[in-house]
Amino acid sequence: MSSQPNQSLIDGIRCLQYLVSSDRAIGCRELARLMGINTTRANRLLMTMASIGLTMQDEQRRYLPGPGIHALAAQSIRGSALFSRALPILERHAPRDIVVALGVLWEDQIIYIWHSVPGSQTTQALAGYRMLPAWQSVIGMALLADESDEQLMQRFTEAQWLNLAPHLEQQRKTGRVVWHHDDGEVSMAIPVGAHQAALAFAGMWNVEESVVEARLGELEQLNEKLLKVPDFAGKSDADQ
Repeated sequence: MSSQPNQSLIDGIRCLQYLVSSDRAIGCRELARLMGINTTRANRLLMTMASIGLTMQDEQRRYLPGPGIHALAAQSIRGSALFSRALPILERHAPRDIVVALGVLWEDQIIYIWHSVPGSQTTQALAGYRMLPAWQSVIGMALLADESDEQLMQRFTEAQWLNLAPHLEQQRKTGRVVWHHDDGEVSMAIPVGAHQAALAFAGMWNVEESVVEARLGELEQLNEKLLKVPDFAGKSDADQ
């Protein structure tokens, strides 16, 4: 039996993830460009998934997630230790006056599985699921720091690397990232356990350094609460 990965299966899963992460119907050519594959292959993948209800087409023959995606989503949530263990902690302890996000790294993209804004309800935080390039995300900066500069410089443009590099160094030295944006916003992130995930606070504008330090303390406390949940830090029950 071959030990080589099944590329068709890999491409099918990637295709579905890119489609679901889009906020709109997407054409076959655009999806092929995002994935870095040819249009014929993308079309074949989409049509195959349409045959089992995972994709569907609109009037312009662009693709959308199909009805089968709901069953897959429910099964994925049920099977996600990260999601099931983090949700009660975030509902109970996440601050409500700033942005709070929990995201995972996938293909140099950050998938937000929790994203709350001031005044939002739990259902809105869950509906905030979206995808953002890792180099534009404080969560991405915190997670990419696990990789070497040599690996990363091959995947990002020079401008993207200039944005990433100082924050990667900060993560490696301090175990956290604090990003002072040019527009006055401050965001911060810290990795969570062994799930290729990170927790972030954002939406703090033109705040003094004392506020930044206080928020860092809150972020670390919330992260500690997550890590106290069994298996969240990547340990077995026997190691607790």
